[in-house]
Amino acid sequence: MSRAAVTQSILLTAALCVFCFCSAERSFCDEAKGAPQLALKQQIHDFRNVLEGEILTHTFEFVNQGDQPLRIEQVKPDCSCTVADFDPLIPGGGQGRITVRIDTKGFDGAERWAVKIYSNDPKWNVAVLDLRAHVKPVFTLSGTAVVFTGKKSAGMTRDIEIATGLDRPLILTPAQFTLSGKVNYSIAEVEKEKRYKVTFQNVAGKRENYRGFLKLKTNFPEKPEVTLWIVGRFDN
Repeated sequence: MSRAAVTQSILLTAALCVFCFCSAERSFCDEAKGAPQLALKQQIHDFRNVLEGEILTHTFEFVNQGDQPLRIEQVKPDCSCTVADFDPLIPGGGQGRITVRIDTKGFDGAERWAVKIYSNDPKWNVAVLDLRAHVKPVFTLSGTAVVFTGKKSAGMTRDIEIATGLDRPLILTPAQFTLSGKVNYSIAEVEKEKRYKVTFQNVAGKRENYRGFLKLKTNFPEKPEVTLWIVGRFDN
């Protein structure tokens, strides 16, 4: 083959490669541009200091930066205390919202909740929302249960203290007691409308073991009641 023919062949091959590369690149760009694309305006939210029992609500906003519709297939919280409402289908260039609600009952101290977003975004099909709060209990207990053990004939007492650090009075009212005749109890104010001591005393000589509770009503809407458990396990 002549030198001119070789040169012409090389130039033709190079031109073909450039054409194929550009075509592939154009196809890739068009595909990326056409796919749905989830973009969160905010991924982390801190409620900061809250009281136990509060219902926390926050709305996250997001954008579909792609041309194809973005489908939110599922929004899954990490615990049963959290629920979420969301916009399921967002057109290209459109905006959507995800509203998260958290029940803080039973939480204490620094807490975090995660909510997973499942979508048809090919590059980010699982996104995670991060919610945080420092939950302050409306009142504290030195314990939630008392246990009597030993000889049936022995008389024993057990105490539980209930206190609040909030700047409002705490009022406790007996609501339900299931161990009458087996256990006696009394409620005394240690610090007026701030701290109480609940004293339980077993009735000596009772033969059977038992398990029951004292339920107290409070004047705090965040936590309207508290249950104290009583267990008796005695030797023969």
